Amino acid sequence: MPDQLSPQNLFKTGLILFVFFSPFSIAGSQIGLGIAILGWLLKFFSQKKFFWEKSFWDKPILLYLGAYIISILFSYNVKASIAAFSNEWLLLMFFLLVNNLDDHKFSRKLLDILILVSVVVAFYAIYQHYTGFDLLNQRLPEEYNLLGTTKWRSTANFSIPLTYGFHAMIVSLVSFCLASFEENKKKKLLYYFASLILVTANLFTYTRSTQIAQVFAFIIFFIFSPKTNKKTEIAMLVFYFIFIYFVDSDIYSRYQPLIKAEKISAMDLRWIVWTTSLRIFLANPITGIGFGNFQHFYQRYLQEPSQIFGHAHNDFLNVALNAGIIGLSAFLWMWFVVIKFFKKRYQKQKNLNVRPLLLSGLICVLAFLLASQFQCYYTDAEDNMLLFFIIGLAVASDKYLIKTKT
Repeated sequence: MPDQLSPQNLFKTGLILFVFFSPFSIAGSQIGLGIAILGWLLKFFSQKKFFWEKSFWDKPILLYLGAYIISILFSYNVKASIAAFSNEWLLLMFFLLVNNLDDHKFSRKLLDILILVSVVVAFYAIYQHYTGFDLLNQRLPEEYNLLGTTKWRSTANFSIPLTYGFHAMIVSLVSFCLASFEENKKKKLLYYFASLILVTANLFTYTRSTQIAQVFAFIIFFIFSPKTNKKTEIAMLVFYFIFIYFVDSDIYSRYQPLIKAEKISAMDLRWIVWTTSLRIFLANPITGIGFGNFQHFYQRYLQEPSQIFGHAHNDFLNVALNAGIIGLSAFLWMWFVVIKFFKKRYQKQKNLNVRPLLLSGLICVLAFLLASQFQCYYTDAEDNMLLFFIIGLAVASDKYLIKTKT
């Protein structure tokens, strides 16, 4: 086999394609992920060895998948649940990285590509916010126009503002963590600049779940971040949010009805989704209705006129009604274990190359958990892949450093 087609080179090429396409093409990113997985499989056959090392997440994820299978057995529509189960292949991203990534320089290269391409897309999203221009359809859908203004909710190349807002939020947090630990002044400034551009793109999606999660993640960051940069970074962010208010105060207009306790249709609609979903869960509490059946049951349990949705607009409620208490318990344990791991390893890890990756993993997971109270980000493939990529990259880098020291 030619060296350029070696399993490890296929793995690296696939990951490069994944991070390059991740900010604007789900097809391209999934092709990249598929090539990386192919490299991993070829590694099994070429060396006649099963490459799978134990990790802290093996049992929690196995338990979650087991709960998923149980829900399929008791599903209202078994075929629909089996089809939905196929989406869980994206969990392979974590195991792919943990079992194959052994080059810290390559890890940073991947993050730099991801940040660079994401910033380019973020500039496009900012332009889109003021013009409504869309590369694919020439114009954004009218539903994304901010009534009474000439501004638009940015989607970049994603299907909806929420999906892009999550992507911009995650990459901005990673870039900010890298900046905080970077010793090269030029690189530090570039990472800070990239982070603020991506925060701006997130704000211009007008997605409250990711905006609130963004601020929350920065607060968590400052609790754990190095003391040397803390005052400067806090001042920089405070100045930024004041500046962006004067540049585009409409960003904060979405919160005025909440502050004034006015009745707003968006929250009313979400409340209908949540209460209806809760009724579905209470009627099927142990094993749930089975993934892929939400729309059928939503129509059955809906008590007021409303549009039909494909999920519960809350990741935990969505898992609960689909897989019951068994599935929800497994899902909660899965995220509890990963938070515990990142907190413990970040506090013990002294290497300045790995620490920012561990802190990125911690605050990205916490940001996801908060944002997912208002939307199903776990079921969104674009966001799911990126989140597991950040988690896997951080764990793989930490694991490799421990190996090289022993």
